Amino acid sequence: MGQRVPAIWLIANPAAGRGRTRRALPRVLDLLRAQGVPFELRLTAGPGDAVELAQDAVRRGASIVAAVGGDGTVHEVANGLLAGANPQGTALGVIPTGSGNDFCKAIGVPLSLEGAVRALVEGRPKRVDVVRLGARYIVNGLGIGLDGAVSHRYRRLKRLTGELGYLWGAIHEALTFRAFSARVRGPDWEHAGPVLFVGASNGPYHGGDFRLAPDARVDDGQLDVHVVRDMPPLRRLVQIPKVRRGTHLKLPEFSLRRAPWVEFSVERRVPAHADGEPFWLEPGCHPVTLYPKALTVIAPP
Repeated sequence: MGQRVPAIWLIANPAAGRGRTRRALPRVLDLLRAQGVPFELRLTAGPGDAVELAQDAVRRGASIVAAVGGDGTVHEVANGLLAGANPQGTALGVIPTGSGNDFCKAIGVPLSLEGAVRALVEGRPKRVDVVRLGARYIVNGLGIGLDGAVSHRYRRLKRLTGELGYLWGAIHEALTFRAFSARVRGPDWEHAGPVLFVGASNGPYHGGDFRLAPDARVDDGQLDVHVVRDMPPLRRLVQIPKVRRGTHLKLPEFSLRRAPWVEFSVERRVPAHADGEPFWLEPGCHPVTLYPKALTVIAPP
């Protein structure tokens, strides 16, 4: 008889959270051992590794693949589970040790190590929606423009981490970011003109503590599509606390609609993020589609 495959595979990014994951990992392993749960551990060495490791875990018959890290690690593991064949429906688990941990908040996983491990061991499968942009799957949110620039800036920071780093990035970009021309088209509406940022949310939080789409739900079958028109730099700056509290929805420059799909068209290369991971959106039309309840996650009971 072959060796039994552990039901839980951990994929940890030691660099996540500016090294916080590396420091937290021994405690995570001790907590799992105390629960008497057999597990397999795999460490990433660079970008893209978690995608391949998740696909390997699926091929080997894992029931749960738990991302140990931040939203970037969750993003890659989810893409690994979604991009290939997953006949046994391997579920995504999350142990948050990163900077923003936005997806954890969206599905209710505690941010403490003890609570997250307990949720992983005692939790129940939950089906959640998934967003797709090209070949990329997104579980929490897509941002194009100013918030994409914040993600790029946060990646370059050396000292500030977590919510403080995102806040510093937001303040800097609020004062310096240049608006761009975009067309946003939904099923029965369209917006065209200069904007600060646009995007689509599956969960309510972005950048750790920014409640950009405060009423978004990961299992409601709808994207929360936001359009933020241009405003003077100082006015941008004073709106930041409102976005953190989720009280910005009545601002005249802000509009939010719900839809199962949306198209974003840009004329120039624009900074963007997917689940907090920075990338560049190239000129052209980019369809974004929601796939209802396409991913199984392990959520607290």
